[in-house]
Amino acid sequence: MPRSANHISRRRALIQSAGFIGFLMGSLSPLISVATRHTQLTPKQSLGPFFPDDGDEIDSIRENQDPNLPISQANDQDLTFVKGRKGKAKGQVIYLNGQVLDTKTGQAVPKARLIMWSASSSGRYNHKGDDGTYSFPHPKTREAVHRSHDEYFQYWGQTVTNEQGEYWFKTIVPGFYPIDLRAGLYRPSHLHFKILPPKASTFVTQLYFRGDQIPNNTLNQELLPKDVVILDAGLSPEEQERVIVDYAPDPSGKKTDGLVGHYDFVIPS
Repeated sequence: MPRSANHISRRRALIQSAGFIGFLMGSLSPLISVATRHTQLTPKQSLGPFFPDDGDEIDSIRENQDPNLPISQANDQDLTFVKGRKGKAKGQVIYLNGQVLDTKTGQAVPKARLIMWSASSSGRYNHKGDDGTYSFPHPKTREAVHRSHDEYFQYWGQTVTNEQGEYWFKTIVPGFYPIDLRAGLYRPSHLHFKILPPKASTFVTQLYFRGDQIPNNTLNQELLPKDVVILDAGLSPEEQERVIVDYAPDPSGKKTDGLVGHYDFVIPS
């Protein structure tokens, strides 16, 4: 039974109380120097209440069975299927690639571990704390939206940057979801990231979506300036722009099954 729209779990309440970078497949404007581009710190944002901790998942997904690994590191960087299960994740497939760079020098950060997690295409996390408002009316169309679990979606993944600081992920566009229906508060589609560089502190942020083929793109752009996480982080409009990734069909024509975006994380050394 869906819970009342008034019900906000303790974890959901934490979201409320807790505190765009373009598609870079081609060249950027010559007015922006390489040094400036590479030393603008990626804006920090909260971890959120749905980080994949051991024991908090609804459906255990552990592709690497090594018991010494935390569950957040037990999966790979392709989240569109689960090894051993015959099915594909629902939703628009996307590829995200880029580098992890040092904010002081602009140099690549090799051997940095990136953990990524998100909701399913319908906006449901694989987390016991995501326990309220499973169904709600779409704020634009008023059609019923059902936040459902997707057994073929991996939900979280991890990778380690190569010697050039490069990384990639394949996943789906997560759904938006309500925080407080009476107040008209929703979280736009977003991806969570936790970056563990080998010689610096853990860095946490979130990335958002833009693109003509992104589901609910217009709605997502309307939700972004009012998002509780962005507001709690105190991000300026310019900083908000630097955590939005533009997605479009692959210009090389190689990745025909999804949209492609590029993002360089710039983190403290």
